[in-house]
Amino acid sequence: MEKRKFSIKKCPYCSVVLGLHDEICFSCKHKVGKVNQHGIAEKPVDWMSYALCIISLAAFVFFIWWAFLRQ
Repeated sequence: MEKRKFSIKKCPYCSVVLGLHDEICFSCKHKVGKVNQHGIAEKPVDWMSYALCIISLAAFVFFIWWAFLRQ
C-alpha cells in the first residue's frame, strides 16, 4: 500500500478543510492532529480525561475500603 502525500486535511469533528499544519480548527475550535492515510486529521489523546478517570477510580476504591472494609 502506497503512502499518499496530502496538502490539506479535514477536521474529524466538523469536516472543514484545514491546512496541513493547522493545529486548531478555525470553525469548531477543537485541537486536531496529524493527517491519517484518508486525509482526515487524527483526534489528539485527551490525557486529562484519562488522569481524571484514574483519580476518580482510586477515590471510589478508597471510599469502598473506608466505608465497608476497615475495622
